[in-house]
Parts: sequence; structure tokens; C-alpha cells
Amino acid sequence: MLSSYLEPVRTGFAAFVGVGALVLLPLIALHYYRFGRVEPRRALVLYGLLAYGLVAMAVIFLPFPSALECTGEDMLSTTPFRWVTDMRNNLAATGRSGVEAVVTSTVFLQQALNVALFVPLGVVLRKSYGRGPFAVIAVGLGISLAVEVVQYSGNLGAFPCPYRTADVDDLISNTAGSLVGWMIAPVALVVPTVPHPDASTARPDTVSVPRRLLGLAVDVIVLIVLTHLVFRDNLWWLLALTFTVRVVLPSLTGRTPGGWLLRYGLRSADGTRANPLRIALRELLGVTGLITYTTLAPSSWWFALDLAVLAVFVLGAFALPVFRRDQRGLPDLAAGTRAVPTADHSRATPLTPVP
Repeated sequence: MLSSYLEPVRTGFAAFVGVGALVLLPLIALHYYRFGRVEPRRALVLYGLLAYGLVAMAVIFLPFPSALECTGEDMLSTTPFRWVTDMRNNLAATGRSGVEAVVTSTVFLQQALNVALFVPLGVVLRKSYGRGPFAVIAVGLGISLAVEVVQYSGNLGAFPCPYRTADVDDLISNTAGSLVGWMIAPVALVVPTVPHPDASTARPDTVSVPRRLLGLAVDVIVLIVLTHLVFRDNLWWLLALTFTVRVVLPSLTGRTPGGWLLRYGLRSADGTRANPLRIALRELLGVTGLITYTTLAPSSWWFALDLAVLAVFVLGAFALPVFRRDQRGLPDLAAGTRAVPTADHSRATPLTPVP
């Protein structure tokens, strides 16, 4: 019996891989628009619910019948605990008895699977969202009822008649499963608690990653134009200009040309003026270091090394900040600096630790 569920489970996971890839960027954009960052625990729970939902739907509705004959058979069971009677009849017909016979019977396993199918729902509703038992029962019952209605309607008319029985015992088993999940939720250590929206939102005195990317784009355009028009693409002058734009100017004014245009500057982590050594370290691990590597690295070096350097830069400087409330990447963390809106310089406050 269990083997009959393997193919729907595989199908559900395959659907999750495809759908998950499609919704990844919209999910990141939605989170960033709402909270100014991507809260890892929220994203993990949402992706977990997506995987769980697709696998559960595959188990419930698959396989679809290849040829369905509508015989007029009643596909609705409204007798509670009819499965107990069916199990007794099956055991009597096969001459089996005892606990082992009960727990290995097809009817019992079917009900056990119906219970287990809704256990993750109860776990997530309590552990991640803090819902109480009555709310969990209501949600489990509502979802199970919706499933039974869809089944009884032939998948909302997709089939001329139902191909699975809509059973009140399924409502009872599914609802009981969600309640069991609520009961065992405290020991579900791998399920994170979704933080309050106030704890998920980026700090108000930070500069978003898209804003810094636009500022970087302005700096790069300035470097390319000056190097090409004034210094005739001399690479050494490119490095000198990069050092001037990314280190000297922020040390003197607190901003690069891109920061000036996008209205943000560079400060120490405590909100005071960043000293040149901190800025130089930040740039060594960031944009200036990448440009220097790209300019001076021999073309004969391994391509994999080039990809590794680029990946470390992108992940450390722009991917990591997306998940942090203070929006600081590895270069900022190592150098003790942070980007701040220039309008906030006069009232900059120390950066308090955040999770």
C-alpha cells in the first residue's frame, strides 16, 4: 500500500522544484518590498509550506484516472467511523485478529496516513505562527472539507464524476492530524518560529541593497568614462581612479559619486565618521579588491578561481545583506562600517546588535 504513494510523493517534490524556482525571485521581491529585507525564517517556512502543500495535493489527487466510467455509484460517505466497521469486516473475511492484524490492515493504514498528512500543518501553525488549538482545528477542518468538496465534484468538474469517495472519516482523520501536529509542535526543533513583523523589518537607518547597487553602477560608469576618455583605457590609471573614487573620496567626504547621487554615505558601525583604514579594508574585501583582481590577474589562471572570487564578492557584499536587518555585508562587517542615508548623519546612533 505504501508503495502506491511513492509516485505521487515524487511528483509533488518535482512540482515543488519547478514551482519553487518560479516563485523564488517574486518571493524575494515581495519580502524585500514589505520588510526591506528577506527574513530567513519567514522564507524557510513559506517554502516549507509550499513543498508540503504540493506533496499533499499530489498524494490526495493523484493518480488521475486514465479512463473513468461513471456507473452512478454513490461516492459520498457520511457515516462517521465507518472505517472501523470496514476494517472489522475485512479482518473477519480473512480470518485475522489481534493488534498486529489491525495495525497492518489496509483500512487502518489509510486512516493513519490521513492523520499523518495533516500533522505538519498543525506543527507549523503552532510553532511558526503561534496559533492555538481551536484555530488549528478550524484550519485543518476547513482545508479537509475543501478537499472533500473538490473530490466529490470531480475535481471541480474536470471529470464527469468523482473518482475518489468524499468521506466524513477523512474530515475526522485530517482534523485529528492537525491537532496531533499542534500537540507535538514544541518538540519540532527544525521548524522555526516566524518573528513579529517589527523584528523582521530592516532598520530605518540602513541603505537597501538595490540602492547601493545603483550607487555602485554610477561609480563604475564614472570609472569607465574617465578611464576611456581621459586615460585611454590605461589599466593602472583605472586602479588609481578606483582607489580615489572608492577610498579617498569617502575618507574625505563620506560619499562616492554614486552615494552622492543616491543620497547615502559611509560611516563607522557606531555612527561616527569612518576612518580611511576602515574604508580601505572595506574596499579591499569589496569592489576595489574585485576590480584590482580583475585587472591584474593573469588570463592563464583557472577560470574556476575567477568564478570563486566573483561568487565570494557577490554573496558577501550583496546577497548576505539581503537577509540582515542592518543590511551589512562581509566587507562592512569586517571593517566595522555601514552605509547610512546622508539625511541621517546628523542624528546617527550607535548600531545595536540584531539577530
